[in-house]
Amino acid sequence: MKRIDRERDRIEEEAIAYLRSTLYDGRPDDCPKFLHFSITARDKRRWPKEYQKGISCFKALFATGEEGHRLALWNMLVNYCAPDATFCKRDFSDEEYTFLQTAMKADWAPIEANVNRPIVTERLLLRPIEREDQKILAEHFKNDGDFVLFTGSEPTNKNLREFTIPLRRYTYFAIERRADKKLLGYIGLSIKWESATGLIEYYLFKEERRKGYCKEAVGALTKVTLKGKLYMPVETVQFGVYGKKVIRLNAIRARISSDNTASQRTVESCGFVHEATIHQTLHKGSAGWTDEEIYYLTSEM
Repeated sequence: MKRIDRERDRIEEEAIAYLRSTLYDGRPDDCPKFLHFSITARDKRRWPKEYQKGISCFKALFATGEEGHRLALWNMLVNYCAPDATFCKRDFSDEEYTFLQTAMKADWAPIEANVNRPIVTERLLLRPIEREDQKILAEHFKNDGDFVLFTGSEPTNKNLREFTIPLRRYTYFAIERRADKKLLGYIGLSIKWESATGLIEYYLFKEERRKGYCKEAVGALTKVTLKGKLYMPVETVQFGVYGKKVIRLNAIRARISSDNTASQRTVESCGFVHEATIHQTLHKGSAGWTDEEIYYLTSEM
């Protein structure tokens, strides 16, 4: 068992011990064996007796104000409650209800947690990708007509979903125009840990191309990364709350279709240098196979 899991277990055990010695003093067998209280609106409708018991336990622990007890409650909520769970507001104090709502916004998925601050440029904001962004991205991938050229796959609902879901990772960003907060596309790095390199990828919506946005986004992300200011999440004892660790890369590479001269010019304008041509490696659907041009950039460059 990991140290962090042992610490979570210890915090939970202390919370249960408190309930046993207070709320269940004299009847320890009635005390919950672990923290999993029925306190949602759905619980109230289906299991009213268990709901009242759960509410009593929640309020008893919350009322102590102790950090460990509230941390145990937080972990219970994030770990056991469905993301769309609702609560009967009138059954909780304002402070308790705010705590519930805040905990339910936590996303217990370390691989998806982008702990980086938004990257600000003259015209753009590179920020973590949200669920709402995925829908917009999928629509553009389908309607722009170049999803096959971009991925080698047909824009079916399944393929679009499988491509957009992984974009909510810690090295991927939505490209947003600062002037009107409009989503323009995305940019990110696929990390190759064995060689400490990042493969850059980006997509700009068709109507927003040829305006210099790609150059601005690529330049900003590569600069932040190679200066050691891009971070990966580090799990903490508190579910859904993460620390961060610097991502240190030796180089960033770009793999671009040989016939995509516009994208080649973009990375060249950001300091990337042509490294090699890989023949017949990129599949473009009915168009068949094509070559790729490989570019690289290091901090020394």
